[in-house]
Amino acid sequence: MRLVLFVLAFSFGLSAQAGLLFSFSDLITKDLEQINKIVQSKIKESRHAKGNKVVPLKEALQAVFSRPNTDGMIEKILSPLRAELDDQESWEKALKDLTTESLQCLKNPKQFKSAAQLTYLIFLDNMITELLQNAAENEFEKNLLKQIRDADIIVSKEAAKERTLRMMKKAPSPSEVAEKILLAHQEKK
Repeated sequence: MRLVLFVLAFSFGLSAQAGLLFSFSDLITKDLEQINKIVQSKIKESRHAKGNKVVPLKEALQAVFSRPNTDGMIEKILSPLRAELDDQESWEKALKDLTTESLQCLKNPKQFKSAAQLTYLIFLDNMITELLQNAAENEFEKNLLKQIRDADIIVSKEAAKERTLRMMKKAPSPSEVAEKILLAHQEKK
């Protein structure tokens, strides 16, 4: 009986953290040099991988976008990672996969800890800010915004509380932000 409880607790613990290698709280304290080390180590891991070379690159991409970007770090470290993903012809697929993973977590908040939910919220916020602001010019980006909008994410009370507590700010749902950007691009036409 104890073994069954241990296995259930262990399994629940893993699912509660989702597919995250790092949470926002792990990343928020890291500076440019430390984040760059993570990216470079994942690029090196990818280059030496005998199997799927994209997995370490996706892990790095997720880490980069899961750190609050109050200091504008993303644009400083994204280029080599994007180049590697482009070389693997996987930039768009990686973004789509990570977006889908984030949305799945946020659509099922009871299955994930508030820290994991907040990490995925930060990922989507950063991705929208850094990559999707110019979605009118790129069909792939426009479709990602539509996917985020159509997910109709409602931020759970736990994630909202965690965001306010840890980051001292409130923010709208990524779905609301995506909707506003799509409407603004429509109005420009």
